[in-house]
Amino acid sequence: MKIVKRILAVLLTAAILTAGSNAAGLNMVETRAASAPAGLKGVWFSFLDWQAYLKGKDKAGFDSAFGGVCDVTLSHGLNAIFVHVRSHNDAVYPSGIYPWSSEMLNGADPGYDPLADMVEIAHSKGLQIHAWINPYGYRNGVICGNAALANTANVVSGVQEIAANYAVDGIHFDDYFPPIGKAETNSMVSQVHTVCANTGKVFGISPQGNLDNLRASSADVDTWLSSGGYVDYLAPQIYWSDNYGAAGNVTMFSNRMNLFKSIDKAGIPLYLGMAGYKSGQVIGGDPGWRLSSVNLATQRDKAAGAGYTGYIVYRYNTLLSGAAQAELGALQSRG
Repeated sequence: MKIVKRILAVLLTAAILTAGSNAAGLNMVETRAASAPAGLKGVWFSFLDWQAYLKGKDKAGFDSAFGGVCDVTLSHGLNAIFVHVRSHNDAVYPSGIYPWSSEMLNGADPGYDPLADMVEIAHSKGLQIHAWINPYGYRNGVICGNAALANTANVVSGVQEIAANYAVDGIHFDDYFPPIGKAETNSMVSQVHTVCANTGKVFGISPQGNLDNLRASSADVDTWLSSGGYVDYLAPQIYWSDNYGAAGNVTMFSNRMNLFKSIDKAGIPLYLGMAGYKSGQVIGGDPGWRLSSVNLATQRDKAAGAGYTGYIVYRYNTLLSGAAQAELGALQSRG
């Protein structure tokens, strides 16, 4: 049965992509595509947060716990949650392509559909929910889980599977791209954008914040920001302060934030990826995080002034961290 489902998913995706290749299909994409919302204030809920707050629960316990997660998110003035749904070539929903997650669940059918429950709960509380995917299950230089699943056809079909079956507000990729070359990565990103446009979902990517590293990898942000058809937004992870370096005199945050803005030739919406987890921490090479308790608020202001239209904080457990409360409170005060 899984093989049949997988074949059907691939065929369905192929049909959608073929339709998008002709003029009528392209017009349909343009009229149905979702737009990245301005004023987005989000938080990333990673597989590590799953392990701390959701893993191993029955349906009642899961629903209660995720409801609490949403309440905490709202209490910080945030309006969106980006939830890991595929992190290691696995899934937290019944998939015809990927196995049940052992990182976020127990590696078996939990007897309910966690993604369906999360969508219903988040929306009932007025939160956007975006399905966060590590597209190839690539992390720290290796393919996680079943490497045979790490191919473009599965990535595209897997997105179609989510987009067609769940009322998520968007599909979100993180910064892990294997060294398969820019051409193949760009083809995959373009195909995923077409699937998302055809199903009314916003599609965005959150690359690391070092452009030199990105340009040496398969993450071709220059192309993604130079024309339509790749992403609806980009959320670069600008995880430095403006008191960077041993002397604390390098404006690393501003430098890198402005670099991303400078290459945005197509006017693609930019969200700021924020290092909430560094708040109040002693970091030798970046003393700004202990010298100030308003780094996040100041960064939000600088990004807004540069034309960024929202932000996402890494990660959920930071919202519960005592060391981060001063930073988070100052950020929330900005509205």
